[in-house]
Amino acid sequence: MLPPISQRKDAAITADRRAGVQFSSLAAMFLHQAHRYGKKVLYRYAQGAHWRSLTWDGALVRVREIALGLISLGVERGERVVIFSNNRVEWLLADWADISIGALTVPIYASGTASQALHIIDHAEPTVLFIDSWKRLQLLGSARMPWSRFKAVVVFEAAEATFKCEWPVQVITLDALRELGRAYEKRHAGTFELLVDSLRPQDDLTIIYTSGTTGVPKGVLTTHAHYLFMLQALDAAIPSTERDVTLHFLPTAHALGRLEHFMAVAKGWTLGVARSVETLPSDLKSVRPTVIFSVPRIYENAYARIRLRMGRSGAWRRKIFEWAISVGKQRLQVKKAQLGWGTALAFRCADRLFFARVRNAFGGRLRLAISGGAPLSREIAEFFHALGIFILEGYGLTETSTVSHANHPDRFKFGTVGLPLEGTSCQIAPDGEILLRGPHICKSYYRDLLATEEAIDADGWFHTGDLGEVDNDGFLRVIDRKKDLIVTSGGKKVAPQKLENILKADPLVNQALVVGRGQPHLLALITLDRSRVAEVAGKEGITIGEAENLASHPWVQGRVREIIHRTNKELAPFEAIRDFLILDRDFTVASEELTPTLKPRRQVIVERYKDLIEDMYRKAS
Repeated sequence: MLPPISQRKDAAITADRRAGVQFSSLAAMFLHQAHRYGKKVLYRYAQGAHWRSLTWDGALVRVREIALGLISLGVERGERVVIFSNNRVEWLLADWADISIGALTVPIYASGTASQALHIIDHAEPTVLFIDSWKRLQLLGSARMPWSRFKAVVVFEAAEATFKCEWPVQVITLDALRELGRAYEKRHAGTFELLVDSLRPQDDLTIIYTSGTTGVPKGVLTTHAHYLFMLQALDAAIPSTERDVTLHFLPTAHALGRLEHFMAVAKGWTLGVARSVETLPSDLKSVRPTVIFSVPRIYENAYARIRLRMGRSGAWRRKIFEWAISVGKQRLQVKKAQLGWGTALAFRCADRLFFARVRNAFGGRLRLAISGGAPLSREIAEFFHALGIFILEGYGLTETSTVSHANHPDRFKFGTVGLPLEGTSCQIAPDGEILLRGPHICKSYYRDLLATEEAIDADGWFHTGDLGEVDNDGFLRVIDRKKDLIVTSGGKKVAPQKLENILKADPLVNQALVVGRGQPHLLALITLDRSRVAEVAGKEGITIGEAENLASHPWVQGRVREIIHRTNKELAPFEAIRDFLILDRDFTVASEELTPTLKPRRQVIVERYKDLIEDMYRKAS
């Protein structure tokens, strides 16, 4: 049995004091940094066709107004405040306002459906809802919403005449809330600073709901102490300065996206808010970040685009490109001081011909790229490193306040997620599960004592549900989710993520899911990038129409068979993929086949394609 929650909380506080936390709360950190940096730009964001800047002073004014507006509505410490919105500067300001008055921000992914949002709202029981648009509010209005629970709904957008209708709850704009805050400040000057000063490390900070890859999302409850420790530990592993600039495009509802925002404030960075993933190429050039936080899919897509572009080139240009990549990799294998003049000269040529152009696509100043949320292919990490873009892969979970391991700029190994952060302990259980312990392990699953006791044992070890191994130098390699491990009818254990990552490295493959539990061999479900398939086929004189079924096209079947054959060369015989299914549509968040963080919900996908899968195995038997 677990020790009582209160005892575990006291132990966490003691550990955080040993870690040397500088501030009493994240709110105190924000207030201190705002006074320190004043006129320096904190946020950059797009407004129409133009990019705007918001200084630390300006951000503090807005945060104070929003916070006091919430107080005037009757919001009290410990109450939950939901934010259901796309990334935008108002999201970030509302978060700091919640934090400053001791309310708990509960993020909901903007890509989430009304039913997913309703599940979180029913469970968290918030008293205020921040929402980005009247259109999204109208969608929620058709759901079974418990409106009577809310003190107010705050819409980031200005009021629109078409939406001025009767609601069973007080609905106001963010501008109106700020006006309430300004009026409250006139009557109660100094209240904001008193509220910030009253917060302590052990106070609850936020509830972030897991993505639900293996079941119903659970609310992870963390404190100020957890993230104060995390910020110090991450800064020790990956140093940065106040001159750094980041482009924020991960969902702020994602734990890594939220940590990026906290890190920007902790270190005095400027944070640009990307308009969307679709506008990312132009946003990178506008903001010109020095640091980015991302999930592997962004790097995978960039890698596929570069490879496809080279595939369009003539044979001679392709040979030069492959030579350039080999030179880049040679340069990484030796210390700069030991670099021969011939290799150094070759690298300068390769850099001018190819590498600089790729870096310019990322803004031209990118110093570090952080990757987390899922395993990154070693091939892709080495490829970008050869180009001069250093991707540091890390590992962690929402329950570990985002990060537990990270590769360091001066100590890293490709194919691993790095070393444990200072203050973090890691061990591998007899069955291969990764266990973690430290001051960053969450307080509990919100309103779920049983799940908490199952995840955190009596000695304080958090059972991650991931399989991994630690090498002699302490670097962790994550193998797969424990629940996702495939055991074939022959008793062989296969980690499907490894196979899927190899498949997705091909530019034509968009998504891949490997199945075969209890079967004699493995089968891959594959979705293709139709535009890339059509382009490559066209170069070979094959025309593939928009309405044509890719799955039955002989040329497409042959190309996918080649991809499977190449993949199998990198695998052990028992891991080999024997057959494949080309699906006619992508897995999506809307169909609930993907989580909001774009991870596959395996059980949902396998059940949805159950008949096709069984038919394939029947034919093979």
